[in-house]
Order: sequence, then structure tokens, then C-alpha cells
Amino acid sequence: MIISANNTSNEKAINVIAKTYNTLDYSGTLIELLKTIYPSGNFEHLTKYELHQLLNETLLQNYNGEQVLKYKLSQQYFNKRNIVAAFEIKVNNSRADFLTINGHTTSFEIKSELDNLTKLTKQAADYMLAFEYNYLVIDERHVQKAKELIPASFGLWSYKDGKYKKNKKAELNDQMEPEVQLRLLTKKELTVSFPEAGGIKEILISHDKIVINNQFKKTLKNRYRNRWAFLVANQANIFPIDLQFFFNTNIQPEYIYYH
Repeated sequence: MIISANNTSNEKAINVIAKTYNTLDYSGTLIELLKTIYPSGNFEHLTKYELHQLLNETLLQNYNGEQVLKYKLSQQYFNKRNIVAAFEIKVNNSRADFLTINGHTTSFEIKSELDNLTKLTKQAADYMLAFEYNYLVIDERHVQKAKELIPASFGLWSYKDGKYKKNKKAELNDQMEPEVQLRLLTKKELTVSFPEAGGIKEILISHDKIVINNQFKKTLKNRYRNRWAFLVANQANIFPIDLQFFFNTNIQPEYIYYH
């Protein structure tokens, strides 16, 4: 029988668990983590699956960090047709938390209740170099400050009590840089997308920014298509905090939760 995650513990312990928990943890480690939240709990009788379940339930209900917001955000795209999505896309020295690709690219930067906005201006500038639409997804307490920092074309979603509010719709970004987009692709992807060109310099000379942007979108969609399809197909068997792990690995959930 699963112990209720509503037996809340102190905030510090929850935050430690969120930073320490690893999807690949063995049962002994999972029990140690749970005991920091529930010191008097007896977990020895629980299966590995149940230990993962309890940790995920506890974090989902009591933690307001990035992993929870990322799960809530990705949920909105699981059942949308023709959408391919991905986690953690590097652009310059920044890393977009979530990206969707269909007829256009849309980046999402997440700032939870536990985050600060120190890097936001630089991150927003980087994402505008690569993606057509850009959103800031933010805990409600940051909204007013965030409005002062994000570019005019950025969209804004706020998060409160487990729900998103769409404060502002993103506008089409006209500041994309073809060279930045090309540098996000691997050598193999460049060769497949632009077979007649020898490298980035040649591509920039022989193709305009519209062609490069269209190929950029097609390439990203092909890169992430199978990983996202795996996540969508197995979503019912994957616990929320483990979502990104399974996107990256495409390991069948039963191999992790039952072995």
C-alpha cells in the first residue's frame, strides 16, 4: 500500500530530494531519500515501482521547481497531432527548457518559484537568434519583474496552483540568425539538409534565410521525432519527474521501474 504523499514534510527536505533523485536509483537509495521526507515511514515492503511512484507523487504535490513545471507544460502537447517536442535545446550558452516543432519552432524558458531571473535577458536574446516563437513560462510571483525583462515579441505564461495562465501570446520573431541556426546542427545533419554545400559558409552564401530556416525546422523535427513519439506512446507508464530521462534514453519504463 502506497503511503500518502499528502503527509508533507519541510520544504528543505523536498528541495533536497528534487535535486538528488535519479531515475536510475536503486531501491536502497530510493528508501534513503524517502526517509528524509518521512522519517518514521517503513518502506522496506514497497516494490521498486512503488518507491518511484511515491517519490514522484511527493515531488509533484509538494515541489514547485522546474521539473514539475516542465511536466505540466509537456502534458499540453502529448495529444497534439503533427507536433514534435524536445527538452533542453542548447543555443549559444543558453539552453531552452522545452521546444515544439510543427510548422514553426517555439521555445519555452521555464522559471520556477525557486529560480531567479538573473540570466533571463541573455537567455531570451539567445533564443531569438534561433526560434520563430518564444515563451517565458514562469511562477506567478515573477510575472511583474519578467514583463520588464523579456523582449516585446516574447509570449508569457504564468503558473499557479498547478495550472497555467496564458498572459500574452508570442509574436513572430524577426531576429533569427541563419548562422546560429546552422551551428545548432551536426555535420551529418548539415550534409543531409544541404547536400550540395561544403559547409556553413557555403550554405550562407548559396541559400537565403527563409530556406535555411525551413531546413532548420525540418532537421530538428527529424532529430527529435522518434524520441518524442516514444514519450507520447509510453506516457501512461512514465512517472512525471522521470519524463526527460525517458525522452533522452527511450528505455522501456518497465526495465527501470521493475529491475
